[in-house]
Amino acid sequence: MFAVGARPPFSLRWAAGKFELAREVPADTIVQVTLSENDFVPVVVRGAELVNQAEPERKLVVLRALTLDAERLATIREVRGSLALLLNDGSSSHRVVLTPGTAKAELDAPACTIRFQLQDFLALQRGETNPFELMMNGKLQITGDAQLPLSLSGLLM
Repeated sequence: MFAVGARPPFSLRWAAGKFELAREVPADTIVQVTLSENDFVPVVVRGAELVNQAEPERKLVVLRALTLDAERLATIREVRGSLALLLNDGSSSHRVVLTPGTAKAELDAPACTIRFQLQDFLALQRGETNPFELMMNGKLQITGDAQLPLSLSGLLM
């Protein structure tokens, strides 16, 4: 489910071999993605463009959230709290908040915040790097409940 700025939320679902787009928040929402309209293009659209340019096997990484097994879904749905991603892109900063299920997004005080470069986030999404490598190189900083990103790793990696 995506909430972009003041626009009504929309959900994306893979069902019966095709994508379904709806203007509602389904009761079985896996994760809510909340971001401003200004952050949508640099993070989501640009990310999709870069993934489209990736090698064929790396393109499938993006579909991971739509193909989670029952065990991972159960783990994600048990998570409480929001995770804020603060992505630096030169002189710009972008913010994306991930909230499991249909809980209210904690926009002002997320349980955990991860800070890193937008290019490193996109490399992570393309499967070109991993969070442990980014942490060891000082390119990723976590504040707050570090268990939260581990619980959501099925969505992030």
